[in-house]
Amino acid sequence: MITLAFLSGTENIPLHAITQWRSELSAADQQRIALMKGEPRKTEFVVTRTLLQTLARNRLGVSAEVVSAVDTAPRLLTADGRSIACSISHSNKAILVGINTVGSIGVDVEHHQPRSVAKVVQRYFWPEGQTYFGNCNEAEGRAWFYRQWCIREALVKYQGDGNLFQLLGRPLNLSSGTIGLISQNNTRTVAVISSGGVRPELCFPKLDQNGQWEFSPLSPETDLAELTPLPNQ
Repeated sequence: MITLAFLSGTENIPLHAITQWRSELSAADQQRIALMKGEPRKTEFVVTRTLLQTLARNRLGVSAEVVSAVDTAPRLLTADGRSIACSISHSNKAILVGINTVGSIGVDVEHHQPRSVAKVVQRYFWPEGQTYFGNCNEAEGRAWFYRQWCIREALVKYQGDGNLFQLLGRPLNLSSGTIGLISQNNTRTVAVISSGGVRPELCFPKLDQNGQWEFSPLSPETDLAELTPLPNQ
């Protein structure tokens, strides 16, 4: 199974819930938090860890701890010793997490910035891509830019290495058995690269009155559509 959860508005999560989740993290995670600077970064870390663990429990039926080392992709370690691939991305108080029980996974979320992206395209993108971008109006060009950027960010995480700007310099080429999917609205783009022959699901978590996550397949608040294959352009 491949499952993703997208959460926006992390600043609206009650402080008492974050405090409770933080107290339930592992000793290793507690040590990592102690070294972090700034409460927003600490909150993001706590929410991400909790969201991943809850997603695994609710959608996969497994109890797991998120483990990671410096410069390595995180993994979910189950109580019976299994290692499950997972991926994490943050952007402008939004969090995207993904889990893949049948292969590898990389995810990315980007908040669309108001600044011009034309210089980035002209400097780093492959020639045919630059031509396509030049023929788009502003809205179309911005949406296209974030699709191309996000899917390659997800690919870097999927591979566990790689250079984003080198990938931007050539058309996307996924190996056999690897799927790239996109969901996009006017303000955000979500991307996932996965393997294993299973189509990923995109869920939207919401806190109930007891501070427990509930996962829904739709979210009118975010207006993100179903994950779809990346268009040729």
